[in-house]
Amino acid sequence: MIDGFLLDVDYLINDGAGTIRITVRGVDKAYEIFDPSFYPYFYLELDSGIDENSISININGIKVREVANEKRSIFGKESNLLKIVLYNPMDVPVASKHLSRYGTVYEADIPFAKRYLIDKGISPLEQYRFDVEEKDGRTLLKGFDKNENGIGIGSENISVMCFDIETYNPLVASMPEKDPVVMLSYSYRSMGKTGSGVITFKQIDRNFVTCVADEKDLFAHFTRLLDELDIDIVSGYNSANFDVKYMIDRAKALGIEFNMSRFRGETKIERHGLVDKVKIAGRVHVDMYVVVKFISVVGAAESILKLNSYTLKNVYEAVSKGKKRMVDKSAIYKLWDGTKEEVEELADYNLNDSYALHTVYNSFVPIMVEITKISGNSLSDICVSTTGQIVEFLLMRYSRIFNELIPNKPSDAQIRKRISEPIEGAYVKTPEPGVYEKLAIFDFRSLYPSIIISHNIDPSSLCTDCSNYYESPLGYKFSKDRKSITPTILRIMLEARAEVKRMYKKDKDNIALGARSQALKIIANSFYGYLGYARSRWYSRECASSTTAYGRQYIQDTISSAEREGFRIIYGDTDSIVMLLNEKSKEDAIKFVEEFNRKLPESMNLELEDFYKRGIFVGKKVEQSVTGAKKKYALISYDGYIKVRGFELVRRDWSRVARDTQKRVLEAILKDGSKEKAVSIVKEMIIKLRAGEVPIEELSIRTQLRKGIDSYDIKSPEVMAVRKAIEKGLKSRADLENAVISYVITKHGNTISEKAVLTEFAEDYDAEYYINNQLIPSTMKILKEVGFNEDEVKGLGKQQKL
Repeated sequence: MIDGFLLDVDYLINDGAGTIRITVRGVDKAYEIFDPSFYPYFYLELDSGIDENSISININGIKVREVANEKRSIFGKESNLLKIVLYNPMDVPVASKHLSRYGTVYEADIPFAKRYLIDKGISPLEQYRFDVEEKDGRTLLKGFDKNENGIGIGSENISVMCFDIETYNPLVASMPEKDPVVMLSYSYRSMGKTGSGVITFKQIDRNFVTCVADEKDLFAHFTRLLDELDIDIVSGYNSANFDVKYMIDRAKALGIEFNMSRFRGETKIERHGLVDKVKIAGRVHVDMYVVVKFISVVGAAESILKLNSYTLKNVYEAVSKGKKRMVDKSAIYKLWDGTKEEVEELADYNLNDSYALHTVYNSFVPIMVEITKISGNSLSDICVSTTGQIVEFLLMRYSRIFNELIPNKPSDAQIRKRISEPIEGAYVKTPEPGVYEKLAIFDFRSLYPSIIISHNIDPSSLCTDCSNYYESPLGYKFSKDRKSITPTILRIMLEARAEVKRMYKKDKDNIALGARSQALKIIANSFYGYLGYARSRWYSRECASSTTAYGRQYIQDTISSAEREGFRIIYGDTDSIVMLLNEKSKEDAIKFVEEFNRKLPESMNLELEDFYKRGIFVGKKVEQSVTGAKKKYALISYDGYIKVRGFELVRRDWSRVARDTQKRVLEAILKDGSKEKAVSIVKEMIIKLRAGEVPIEELSIRTQLRKGIDSYDIKSPEVMAVRKAIEKGLKSRADLENAVISYVITKHGNTISEKAVLTEFAEDYDAEYYINNQLIPSTMKILKEVGFNEDEVKGLGKQQKL
C-alpha cells in the first residue's frame, strides 16, 4: 500500500499500446505507478439504416481490442452505441475519422490521461491509498481508495521550487543560438526545509551562490538539484514562453540534454488552448504569469485588480507591499561583463526574482490547488485553463456518473450562428442621481446558479411534451422529474461553499479554507457563462436565455414587492437592489426580506449585504438628458466602512491629487453630511495648485505603453514624455518600451503633449491643466449632485442661466 497525493496522470507508449502512468507523492518519496488495465476508446452512433454487421472495423495498421454495445444518453435522449476500444491512444483520431462515415462519432477528442481521470473519478492533489504490486521492475496499480484521514502525509510533503534565469543580452533580446544563460536562481520548500540560491559559472562573493564550471554544468546542476530535493512542482514567471523555452533551445545549441523530468519522458512545451504549457514527466509545472492573469480576470484578489501590467515587479509589490530589487534589464550583459560589484548586483537581483516569485506563488496557488481538487483536472492543466475549460472538465466528469455522452465541440458554422444570436442580459434599474440617507443593499446569493438549481435548467432537462415542468419566462420547459448534471453540480457546490464559509468564519487564518471558498465561488459563477458560450460543448441558447430571463423576473419582482411594502428602490442591477428606508426601520427591511424569501424556491435566497447611513449616486449624460450611471456610487455603513464603485479613486490613470481630493469630497458628504465642507476641500486645493504648493509626485499620471514607442501615430502626452526622455539621453528605449510610466504636465510648451515630462525629470507643473482636467472633472460629478456648479467651485460666482 502507498499513501499519497495524486500529483499527475500521463501515459507512455509501450509495444504499440498506451499505458497510464500515475505520479504519486508519498511520505518519503514520489512514486511512478502504472495502470496497464485501462485502454483508449470512443463511441459511434450508427446512422439509421446502417447495420452494425455491415461496417468495417478493420483499419490498416490499427489494432482494435474490442467492440461493444453500450447505451448512453445525449441531452436526455438515450442512444444505442458502439464502443470502439483500441490499444494505442495515438490511433483514436485515425480510427474515429474512418468510422465517421457510418454515423456520428463521440468522445474521440478526449485526451487519454484526461479520459482516465474522468472514468476513474480520481482527483489530482487529493489523498489516496494505492494498492500496488511489483512486476517486471515496474509498480503496477491494483486499485485505490480515497484516504479520508490523510494518514501520514500532509500538503507540506508536496515540494515546490520557483526559479528564474538571466541571459546574456547585448542586443537587448537574447538569442538562444548564441547567448548563454549566465545565472539561474531558485527558491524551494522540500521535506520540511526551505532554501534559495543562485547557480552561475562566475566566481561571486555571495554565500548563496554556487559556482559551477561552465554553462553546461549550470544546466546539469539545476536538474540534479530538482532530483536531490525531490521537487514535485516547478514554477516560473512567464516560463513557458521564456525561461523553459529558452533553456530547451539553448541546450540544443550547446549540444546537451536538458530534461527537468523525474521519470521517463522529455521536457516539452505543448499548446493548451490559447496559451503554452510546459510538460515535465513526473512533475507539475506552474506558470505564475498565466495564473496571475486568471486570478485577476475572475476578480479573486483585490490586490491586483487595479494593475495595468502583470510584471513580476508589479504583482509582487501589490501582494507584498514591499519593493522589488530591480536592474536595467537591457544592461544585464553589462553587469555580467562589469566589475565585481556589478556582477554581485546581478546575483542579488536574480535571487530576488525567485524570492518574489515564491511570494506570488504562495499568494495565489492555493486557489488553483482547490480548483484542481474540485474539478478533478490536473494542476498543470488548471493553471493554463479558462473558467469555461474548468467548467467543461467538471461536466465531463459528471457525464460519466450520469451515463451521458460528452457532446462534441461545435463546428465553425455553429459557432458563427451562436455568435450572431446574442442572449439578452440582466435587468438594470438606473438610479436617480443624488445623495440619499438610510439605505440598505440586498442581493441574491449566487443568483444564476440558484436559478439553474431551482428550475432544473440543463440541456438534458429541456422538454416539449412533459407534463411536470418549470416554464421559463421565455416559454421554455424544463422537466421537474429528470435529474440533470448542471443543477446537481451547482447544488453540491453551493452547499459545500456555505459549509466552508461557516468553517472559515471560525478559522480566518486557514488559507486552504479561504482558497476553497474562492474556488467554489469562481467555478459556480462560471456555469451560466459556459451555457451561453459559443464554443461550448454544452451550449444551450434555451438554457442561457431562460437563466437571465428568470434573473430579470426575480429582480423586478423584488423591486415591486419592496415598493408595495412602502420601501423605495433607487437602484437595481442583475442580482442586487439598493433600498431607501425612508420612515421604515432596519427591522422592517429585515422582516420584508424574510417574508419575501418564503415565496422563493428553496435554493434561492435574498440576503442583506449591509445597512448604509448615507450614499451618493452620480449621473451621466445620455444625448440631451441626464440619467443615473450604472455601477457608479459610494456609500458609508453605520460602522464607518465606505463602499466605492466606479470612481477614479480606484483607478491609477488619474493623478493622486485628483483621486485623493475626490476621496476627501466623498468622505465629507458621506461621513459628515456636509456639502459645504466638500466644496471647500476643492476650493482649497485649487488655491494650493495655483500657488505651486502641491508636490510634483502628487500630480503624476500613470499609464502603460501597450506597444512599441515607434508604433504610436498620435502624439499623446505619455508618448511625447517618453520620446523626450530618450532623445535627451535621460532614459534608454529598453527602460520604457511596454513599461508602466508616469508623467507630469509642466508649464513649458504650447500643447498638453508638448508639456508632458516624465515625473522624475519634471521641475514644475501647469496648475490650470490639473484644475480643469483632473481636479474639476473628478469632483464635479459628485458636487453637482449636492447643488454646485463648476463656476461656483472655481470661485466665479453662480452660473447665470440664459
